[in-house]
Amino acid sequence: MSPALEAKAGLDVRKLKADYDDRLTFMGNIAIQVMSTGDPGLIEKEVKSKLLAAKDRRGYIYHSDHSVPPSVSFESYQWAMELVDRYGKN
Repeated sequence: MSPALEAKAGLDVRKLKADYDDRLTFMGNIAIQVMSTGDPGLIEKEVKSKLLAAKDRRGYIYHSDHSVPPSVSFESYQWAMELVDRYGKN
């Protein structure tokens, strides 16, 4: 397994999944910069769009694009986990 896809490096699981879905399972790519905003709407847009695009076929492992820094509040992290539960089910 490779490390989590880093969004800030220009990687986008939505594009990569379209190109390599038949061969790879991806992990990560949830932008920690978005998580750090604390904005529930932005966090939902980030998590939902990437999770829905990546979860089919070979699957997807939810993870941020980097380690979670102190700038991400517990509430933001908890919200992201709720979104994974909501949108991650098939």
